[in-house]
Amino acid sequence: MKMIKATSFAAVVLASAVFYGCASSNDKMDDTTASDVNMSETQTMAGDTEADDADDADAVVVTEEVVAVTPIAALSLENTEEVGDMFKNIADTKTQSLMDLAKQSPNLSTFVQLMETAGLTDDLQADGSYTLFAPTNEAFSKLSKEQLETLLLPQNKNKLSEILMAHILPNEVASTSFKETQRITLDNNRYIPISTATGNQVTIGGAHIIVPDVEASNGVIHVVDNVIMATNDSMNGGQR
Repeated sequence: MKMIKATSFAAVVLASAVFYGCASSNDKMDDTTASDVNMSETQTMAGDTEADDADDADAVVVTEEVVAVTPIAALSLENTEEVGDMFKNIADTKTQSLMDLAKQSPNLSTFVQLMETAGLTDDLQADGSYTLFAPTNEAFSKLSKEQLETLLLPQNKNKLSEILMAHILPNEVASTSFKETQRITLDNNRYIPISTATGNQVTIGGAHIIVPDVEASNGVIHVVDNVIMATNDSMNGGQR
């Protein structure tokens, strides 16, 4: 099985048994799909750091620091504009970073607040070519109040970061390039399944892409209607 091994921000691998020839003419992925592309597990979007053993490195590294608690009451959990109108008031999305675009959409305000709480906003403003699955406010409202309150605690910053980083790929991938034969592989034998069985609708880890292929200066946004949660690969004995 050939795979694109791009283990950086979320330590993800987009794997496909029949990846050759599946990209559309608009797909941003290049000929590196035909071979492994390796980067350090401890690499961040902003730059490289060396690791003695990339395979054993932690996928999520968040330094302990004092962070302000975001009260759940401060989170906007409702969509305030029609989903189809998102980004329409922006003349040229390609001139702005992924994070700058997300900040301009009222429907993504909860995602932005959580990214700020996790200290990850700078990464989505860095140069590069990434794919962001951005859950709407309504998507986060499907989590229980207890789940949100727990994630917002300073001591759970690592867990919050882990969940958010599962929404970011270190390669730019058009929505038309996702196939049933692919999965997004994370650390600890976890993965995110991909489904295109329901017509042309792409589902990533139970989240439907509802606004696809919004191009930014450093990647592409696919707006999704659920928070993506990884699945445990029990065949490999992984623990979720």
